[in-house]
Amino acid sequence: MAPSRVAPLIGSLALGALLLPGSALAGSISAPGFLAGPDSNAATPNPAAPHYNPAALGGTSGVRTMADIQTAFIRVNATTTRNGGIDPNTGIGYKAAEASVMVPVALIGASWKPIDQLAFGFSVSDSFVGGGDYTKAEPDQKKPYVGHQRYAGVQTAIIQLHMVPAVAVTPIEGLHFGGGLKIIYNTISALQAADPLHTEGVHPDDIGGDPTARTRPYEGDTYLEGSASGMSLGWNAGIYFDKFKFARVGLSYTQNGPFKAEGEGKVTVPDYLSQTGELTEVDALVTFDQPMPAVIQFWLNSDINDKLTLGAGFEYQMWNSCCGGPSDTLNPNGAEGGDLRIGVTDKNGKPIGPDTTDLTISVAEEQWSPRRLMNSGNYAINGGYAVSDLIWVGARAQYSQNAVPDYAVSATNLDYQSVGGQGAVRFRFGKDRKFTAGVSYAKFFTFDREITNSVWDIGNGDPRFSPETPYKANTNGTFSSKVDIAGVRLAARF
Repeated sequence: MAPSRVAPLIGSLALGALLLPGSALAGSISAPGFLAGPDSNAATPNPAAPHYNPAALGGTSGVRTMADIQTAFIRVNATTTRNGGIDPNTGIGYKAAEASVMVPVALIGASWKPIDQLAFGFSVSDSFVGGGDYTKAEPDQKKPYVGHQRYAGVQTAIIQLHMVPAVAVTPIEGLHFGGGLKIIYNTISALQAADPLHTEGVHPDDIGGDPTARTRPYEGDTYLEGSASGMSLGWNAGIYFDKFKFARVGLSYTQNGPFKAEGEGKVTVPDYLSQTGELTEVDALVTFDQPMPAVIQFWLNSDINDKLTLGAGFEYQMWNSCCGGPSDTLNPNGAEGGDLRIGVTDKNGKPIGPDTTDLTISVAEEQWSPRRLMNSGNYAINGGYAVSDLIWVGARAQYSQNAVPDYAVSATNLDYQSVGGQGAVRFRFGKDRKFTAGVSYAKFFTFDREITNSVWDIGNGDPRFSPETPYKANTNGTFSSKVDIAGVRLAARF
């Protein structure tokens, strides 16, 4: 049997347009919550400033701390038809897939301004970058998984932790400059099905028989699964002007470091692809490398009076500059084309194949999941009102764009357009009202994605995106989701 490839561990790294502000890292099944509440942005001087705009630390005073903890409840539904319904997994019982994800996201920050001209800050935040668990798409489902999303990611979870030490200087009153170092801890776990012989879910023993009598669907699949982690560095910088309270302006630029992770996994191969005639598992080493986009944030807040504040702004993610441009080759190297690079070897760092294992197939050491992303942005308005010395209420409304073109959408990389908002109430208490506690709730309404001409329709897609079968994009179909986010806020000033 001629050696054949096993498909990438995940079809698409779910990094996209539903952004946790300032992170440029949240993906389609991510929590698009507003860390630190509806009033936190590039022009808000609080301990979240290292995350949004380090220069805004110049507008703080004394020592302040805060913790904003949220949980998002996300439900995703997908339907599909592939190759005009010819694909066996578009029949009855195979059309629908769903994932339910509960996502914790948080920001903890502190600021200290020892003198008028100098301020320091530090924030720690985590984000569920993207993914989904489709292992329960069918009743009592077990391997082999039969959901249509199998070749785009059966299960994927990508989480990042951001640590940002920052400093701000104030050369003249009302004008602040700041910068921060982003220390990023990356984690990913995934399970991916592959179809190395291009039988589309049919066991080779059944190919010569009745095509409607697939008694062993998807037993011909191989599986790649693994988990990996790693560190990367980035930076952010900004300017904050608060000379006039009716026009407090913040502008920041974030350069996110590349997503880099390495770890362990395994390749599971069915009996007919093993020299032993039995299902075979091979321990593997896996690596992930993906360039990340720069993000620009601009915000204008205006203190209408002592009680009312209104604001508006945007964040613009430059995906196409780093991760969405065309490449000159089908399998680009380095950051060219912005593709996700996946490395797979055995535990000794050697290629997995007949020379080192009992397999009759070879697993490519370098695999690619092209992104071809577009620039995108989030646009929002916010407001806050001090009902009394004890109670503050605030709200924010936002529209988020897609970063992923229709033909690239998959079950783990949906990247919806959405509209939504957040409301919050906070209570001040203690001596001199130094302590704050609050709650928030956010709701997002996503725009359904109707995919009618995906790369699965041979000849109608971008050849750079899917150079060979099985194509590394999803199918025609409808994708929808619901997102609810609840959170609590604790803060103190000294």
